[in-house]
Amino acid sequence: MEVLLGLLMIEPMSGYDLGLTIRGSVGHFWNESYGQIYPNLKKLATDGFVSCKTERQKGKPDRRIYSITAEGRERLTAWLAVPPQPEIPRNETLLKLFFGEQIPAQILIGYVERMAEERRALLEILERAERDEINKNQHYPGAPYWRMAAHYGQMEMRAHLRWAEETLAELNKIDRKQRSHSETRREKRHAGK
Repeated sequence: MEVLLGLLMIEPMSGYDLGLTIRGSVGHFWNESYGQIYPNLKKLATDGFVSCKTERQKGKPDRRIYSITAEGRERLTAWLAVPPQPEIPRNETLLKLFFGEQIPAQILIGYVERMAEERRALLEILERAERDEINKNQHYPGAPYWRMAAHYGQMEMRAHLRWAEETLAELNKIDRKQRSHSETRREKRHAGK
């Protein structure tokens, strides 16, 4: 819920706009779906942390625009003052890689290649967000902090890509050995017939 309060500090938004803003800003490290946004907005409004007004639109459905209240600012400030909780990492790709001896390396190569493609796409999104959105909105007091978060994401994605390159090189060596060993066994079976 705090992500919604934080974004509403920037400007009033609809639930739809909040979802778009999350995807275009904090989405690389904090994700909220519309299935989470709308119920949380309703709860925040019920608790007095946000206010809501209906904006009439010609030829379109009405929009509900949310704004943070003084109580919402207090809640956000109190939450920001509490140290972050330790994260519990979960990475299925790394877990499968850890047990990778049980399957052909070629399967793991596919997993790592897919992960690298996803990270490369995310890096492009983060670089574009900084170039197009953060630089365009430098007049906001939060812009230096947004840039810090974007840089973290960019550096993290570059580290993932570097790891993927090194891992793919190692997996390709293993794959060549597995294929060579498999061919040698096949040749021995044919020679024995």
